[in-house]
Amino acid sequence: MKRIVASLLLSVGLLTASHAESLINFGFKGGIELINMDFNASTLNASNRAGFYIGPSLRFNLPVVGLSLDASGFYSQRDLKVTGEKLSQKSILLPANVRYGVGIGDLLCIFATAGPQFSFNVGDDVFHWVDENGNDSQFTLQNTMLSFNFGAGARIGSHLEVGIYYNIPVGKTADFTWEKLGDQLSETTWNSAKSRTNAWHVSLSYYF
Repeated sequence: MKRIVASLLLSVGLLTASHAESLINFGFKGGIELINMDFNASTLNASNRAGFYIGPSLRFNLPVVGLSLDASGFYSQRDLKVTGEKLSQKSILLPANVRYGVGIGDLLCIFATAGPQFSFNVGDDVFHWVDENGNDSQFTLQNTMLSFNFGAGARIGSHLEVGIYYNIPVGKTADFTWEKLGDQLSETTWNSAKSRTNAWHVSLSYYF
């Protein structure tokens, strides 16, 4: 009798562990960012730039068919270009997305996803330079930022995922101030503008 009870308890324990493992999947995700920076001053122009991100990711499969969550922690590095000056932004990204997918067993699943993302600057936040005309310029990044991701993707098999997301920040992402000579060479005025940086994310994930 004791052996039967022990066997039943062991079986229940193995089933519970297997079920818990199927509900949570750990993996790694990485990708590239295509960045579009806009200023609220029409005289300024910032060209589109690129970046990359990589880090661990968790996928939580909820008990509702097709519904899941994913939470990640990324190291991100972006190359920015402002009035000809190349700048580098280094951040920690913490996205958390809700996903709904429709699939064919473990072969293929197409999903849509959305959720907030918190960003923390871990590199330089103030960039100062003098342009070719001898005018001072300063670009100041926000140290923390809230944004939202909207995207879609596909899970291929049980382990591989590809996705594309559009990231929209809440509020400004940086301030830019620059010196400008007036009509008289002795007259100098300071101008300022706010920037907003949207980005496309293309990702590749592998879950164990």
